[in-house]
Amino acid sequence: MGLLFEDRIINDFDVEATFGTLNYLSVQQVFERDSENNVTEVVREQNVTLYSEELNDQIEIAIPADFELSGIAYDDEVVLTGHVTALAWLNSYKGYNDQVQSEQAFKVRSAGIKKAKSGVVAPPNEDKKPQPAKN
Repeated sequence: MGLLFEDRIINDFDVEATFGTLNYLSVQQVFERDSENNVTEVVREQNVTLYSEELNDQIEIAIPADFELSGIAYDDEVVLTGHVTALAWLNSYKGYNDQVQSEQAFKVRSAGIKKAKSGVVAPPNEDKKPQPAKN
């Protein structure tokens, strides 16, 4: 799969192939900070923690502050809705013995999440010819 970066943002990737089945774990509000770095009462966004079956790990998805998550419970299967983007970032710092350490990751944003459709999908009805009995 090829990824196109425009201003470090990935706008078009296969969410289902990348993350597989997603299960809701928790949500945490992220608050704005003032000029003195004090936390304000203004919610900037919500970070939703999901379990990704494809990655076999937890992932964090940022959604808008005003998005309503009612009706979604722990371990519900969910899907990302709307436009989904990923922002690539790299952080370098001096670690133990002044060795330069670096970490890289992706900040994934979505317009929202919703419960996946539940229920068993019936397989397509295929017209099969009866197999002759074996003797």
